[in-house]
Amino acid sequence: MRETGSALVVAASASSLARSLQRAGWMPFVIDGFGDLDTREHCRDYRVVPLDRNGFDAAALRSAIDRMEPTDVALYGGGLDSLPGVIEHLARGRILCGNAAETMRITKTPTLFFALLSGLDIPFPETRFEAPRDVRGWLVKHGGSEGGGAINLPGEMGISRPDRYFQRRLETPPRSALFLADGTVSRIVGFNTLWTSAADPRRPFRFAGAINRTSLSESQREAVRGIVARLVPPLRLRGLNSLDFMTDEDDGIRVLELNPRPSATVALYDDEFPSGLIELHIRTCLEGLPDFALPPFPTRAFQIVYAPHDVEIPGTLEWPAWCRDRPGPGCRIPKGAPLCTITAEGMDESEVLSSLSARKTAVLRTMSTAGNRMAETQPT
Repeated sequence: MRETGSALVVAASASSLARSLQRAGWMPFVIDGFGDLDTREHCRDYRVVPLDRNGFDAAALRSAIDRMEPTDVALYGGGLDSLPGVIEHLARGRILCGNAAETMRITKTPTLFFALLSGLDIPFPETRFEAPRDVRGWLVKHGGSEGGGAINLPGEMGISRPDRYFQRRLETPPRSALFLADGTVSRIVGFNTLWTSAADPRRPFRFAGAINRTSLSESQREAVRGIVARLVPPLRLRGLNSLDFMTDEDDGIRVLELNPRPSATVALYDDEFPSGLIELHIRTCLEGLPDFALPPFPTRAFQIVYAPHDVEIPGTLEWPAWCRDRPGPGCRIPKGAPLCTITAEGMDESEVLSSLSARKTAVLRTMSTAGNRMAETQPT
């Protein structure tokens, strides 16, 4: 494999992927939905394709890909789960480092994915494709959705979409396993606890962050390793992937979904790898799973801060070092949209959670001032 080269990255938010690539010596070109300060610092060139409530517009994304400079390889992150056709388009004229479009179609089509799990004897929460008579204790979900944005309680969102399905609600914390695979074998990088935010009543299970610590027992971890090992060959999983799961009342593992791409939890581990995890992602896709040591990881977490009100970013704002995905001066963030990501690391979970709480308070205090200034400048 070439040592480094140019890489086109397409994702809803590509800053962490671009940062990892740049650190490994690659020349990143980026298409994402924000074009924030972090992304601009870590890429040679970028294009912004705005996101709406339903994600990317496929035609706009294809057009942006066509206008981007040719690169040696291409890879994608979140934002393309419901757009396998765009993945096919991305691979034209470039070496695709990641899963094929067909893998995305299978994993994000509920009828196909849960049939696969059943055939492999992999447990998952009770799932139905017709509405249960009594919807209490059930969630309604949609295929191809990301970040928990299309998970809700029945009756609180439309349930007539053909890709919707119903799943028994479990009360344990959602977790994930980040892993590398080469289509045959796999290796787990780390286990994580995922957080959701109920701040927006229309999206009460929206993804809000993660920490690279869980309360899983060794037998539960081994069960997850076995599930991953069974999924890799039939799906031909390649590169970085993430399995989301929960535990049930008997402490068994129940699979929720598979994200066949680098997930946001890459940021929890990337700094401990000399050339970054995205370099390992590329190497695994092109050469097979390499032999690598898992270094000790500090307790690390990130949390997405959603704007509590409409905010215009002040031109004088100096972002703290623990903020990522930073919008630029003058950028207008509507209420409920991602404002920034705060990070923390430390010796243990309590220290990290305390740091995150204080940092979130500091960011919201700053943005409250900015919001007041914005309101004062609005015409009456």
